[in-house]
Amino acid sequence: MRVTTRVRYGLRAMLQIADHYQHGPVPISAISHTQEISAKYLEQIVGNLRRHGILASRKGVRGGYFLTRTPAEISLWEVISALDGETELVDCVVHPETCARADFCCTRVIWTLLGHRLRDFWQDFSLQDLLDQLPTGSDGLLPCAHGRNHAETPH
Repeated sequence: MRVTTRVRYGLRAMLQIADHYQHGPVPISAISHTQEISAKYLEQIVGNLRRHGILASRKGVRGGYFLTRTPAEISLWEVISALDGETELVDCVVHPETCARADFCCTRVIWTLLGHRLRDFWQDFSLQDLLDQLPTGSDGLLPCAHGRNHAETPH
């Protein structure tokens, strides 16, 4: 399974939004700035997540994007599949007609099994699980939610 740029950027955006779950919507401009992702490309990514019901948006001065459920209720698989669709390791797993050897291939069963194991792993791992693995700053937020130029001041 190759993790695409769309998935990497989407997970970064989702983590920033999840990190602000209790604080309200996050403007696209803030995500674009801190994650160093083009706003135009980010709009495509969050639009896709919104169409899949993972994100919602609010317009206005205090507007932005927010999770439709708690971070614990959103699996990484849900995010990955919303952004990438079919994510099999090799094409013949989903589309055996693409390979003349599919019916008697010695490795197709391995790719199928490995694909199921990876899917199970991503389904069992939530945004909250990922947030819990990351260090927080003195303000209680993830350092990656501040961007590269943010330096914490010592106490």
